[in-house]
Amino acid sequence: MAFEEACRMVGECCLMFAQNGQEISRERLALWLGRAQEEAVDAIGEPNDALQLAIERLKGR
Repeated sequence: MAFEEACRMVGECCLMFAQNGQEISRERLALWLGRAQEEAVDAIGEPNDALQLAIERLKGR
């Protein structure tokens, strides 16, 4: 389940960047998802597993 959710989040980011005419890169995606992860921790007090998986994969871990 976390893998599918991570893929959905990465896909949505790519579509958002493309819609705005912005460049898409692994680093940029990881940075944007990292910010979303910080907001998730602030909101619910713990990291989102799917976001963490996506960030780690984008960073090559």
